[in-house]
Amino acid sequence: MLTACDDEKATQPTSAISIEKNMLEVNESMTIHFVGNADNVVVYPGDSGHDYELRNESNTGLVVNKNLLTYSYTTPGTYKVVCVATNHADEGKSILSDTCSVYIKVIDDCTEIEKISVTALYDEVFAEKLNEMDWLVALPRKIKYKTSTPSVSLSQKVKFYIPSTSTKVYIDGADYNANSKYNLAQTHAVKLVSNEGTSQDYSLYTLNYGEFKTFKAAGVTGKITRTEYDYSYYEINMEVPSGTDLTRLAPDFTLYASNEKVYIDNVEQTSGNVVDFTNPVKYRFVVTSTDNPEISVESTCKVTISCK
Repeated sequence: MLTACDDEKATQPTSAISIEKNMLEVNESMTIHFVGNADNVVVYPGDSGHDYELRNESNTGLVVNKNLLTYSYTTPGTYKVVCVATNHADEGKSILSDTCSVYIKVIDDCTEIEKISVTALYDEVFAEKLNEMDWLVALPRKIKYKTSTPSVSLSQKVKFYIPSTSTKVYIDGADYNANSKYNLAQTHAVKLVSNEGTSQDYSLYTLNYGEFKTFKAAGVTGKITRTEYDYSYYEINMEVPSGTDLTRLAPDFTLYASNEKVYIDNVEQTSGNVVDFTNPVKYRFVVTSTDNPEISVESTCKVTISCK
């Protein structure tokens, strides 16, 4: 507000704005340039809380600073943007204003998934985006939780992070329900349909990290030790009878599934293979999707064996 002499009258302002384009996508930034002439400029974007027609019902405008205002819409629709330009004089007793308006169409053409997650008991586990269509959730069979190692179910709620609230999600042809549990033992077909009617198909794979189901060496049964921070890494630390030749141990082990393989370096291991355990040995597990052999997940188990 400008202070003026008592006999000074406000000059007539000119309201004029320039907008680069009249069609935007949801969350796309719009820059409004004020190209008129006024001491004070306010813009009503036209969405909820900023509707010029409802200015007497607590809807407000946004102050234009240095002739620029940047704004984005979160909901699709057609909005009337109103610019109010005002000049003041005579300590606010003399007020003149001018308005102009333009219509903006906001479309929601979002079929993008930002993130997908499931919950492993207390931990939110995020899927890995493998390519434009495929997502992979890697889950442990068990987790370390305080002093216990509870199992992780493959029946889980699935959470989708999508930039638009208008986009519809379908799983296996049915409406997605955020409160329903899905059987992650199978691959799920996910479809996103935008408010504009465009769609995109995705596949959601889930694999358990590979690990030993049982592991025995020299008659001693090994036990997996887990970490709370890395579900893809385990350790087995065990003692065998004194005098055991660690250079030629043939451990007996079992795995959980036929799509699970285990390697030392790049050599596939089978139960009964002779291994030198003079130093700790790292086993590398590779679990491959039965639906798509290009989808796999790896994990590691370091086995340390010593003599009593």
